[in-house]
Amino acid sequence: MAAKLPTAQASASSLPLPYREVYQFSNSSTYIENIAVRQNGDLLATLLSPAAHLYLIQDPHSDSPSASLVHSVDGEGEGLLGIAETKPDTFLVVESSLAGLPNASAVFEVNFNNNNAQATPSTRLVANLTEALVLNGAAALPGCDHDVVLVADSFLGQVFRVDTRTGHYDVPIKVPEMKGNPNSNTSVGVNGVKVRNGYLYFSNSFTVSIYRLKITQDGSPAEGATVETVATVQGETFLDDFAIGADGTIWAASNRGNTTYAISPDGKTVVPVLGSANSMVVKGDTAAAFGRTELDRHVLYVTTSRPGKVVAVDTSKYHW
Repeated sequence: MAAKLPTAQASASSLPLPYREVYQFSNSSTYIENIAVRQNGDLLATLLSPAAHLYLIQDPHSDSPSASLVHSVDGEGEGLLGIAETKPDTFLVVESSLAGLPNASAVFEVNFNNNNAQATPSTRLVANLTEALVLNGAAALPGCDHDVVLVADSFLGQVFRVDTRTGHYDVPIKVPEMKGNPNSNTSVGVNGVKVRNGYLYFSNSFTVSIYRLKITQDGSPAEGATVETVATVQGETFLDDFAIGADGTIWAASNRGNTTYAISPDGKTVVPVLGSANSMVVKGDTAAAFGRTELDRHVLYVTTSRPGKVVAVDTSKYHW
């Protein structure tokens, strides 16, 4: 039986949004970094700690969701970060060294299309990105039939383009707005990336802003395109990943600020919709993704770190 979210009229004057906890890991050191939603409604969560694990959370809209480990990567200091669906029920997952070490980053494919009754996917290495330092968010390119994925490198301040069929990769986008603190080699710059309506949207953790750049179908900057600032989240010191709703609203996780924000499609309004500096509701929020079934298309699943959990947020009555 599906568990109902609390209901409330949600607008700028009636917040926070209704929410419920979907699943919390028992290990308090669990750090969920990112999330993707399968076509059947199940969730995939990538972990930075206590190990580089990929978990499947089944029946997230029910009263008793379950979590199971579906893939793990061995390697001290390794973590799993971005995740993007390339084909129906096939995902590219990002692995990287959290210390920013060269020759310690890769992307691999997780494929659930193997008719396995236990939902255990097959996996394969796509490419080792030897030049990368800290890979982060990932987004598939619709113009390339989703076979090509853009992957952010937070330390290098650039985006890699990876062909999941051949393993070939290059760097089509490297702009100043992707850089972190110029006085630090370990500052996180570009973090989350999303592709929508011919634009690459990306967050920069250091500048606490979201930008967009017009791109071609193959992920290169469009001729004459310049980076546009969509919004800056005033009062925060860090910005993590984000999701874009059907109406263009951007839902951004602040991580260190323990707050999830809604940003209007025009970028002119930024509203804290859940959590606060001293709240535990979405403490250390890292990423967000919308549900894909009739039961939860209005639900924003937000991941958190230490303790790692998934929170379901009802956005159905939020309006500008």
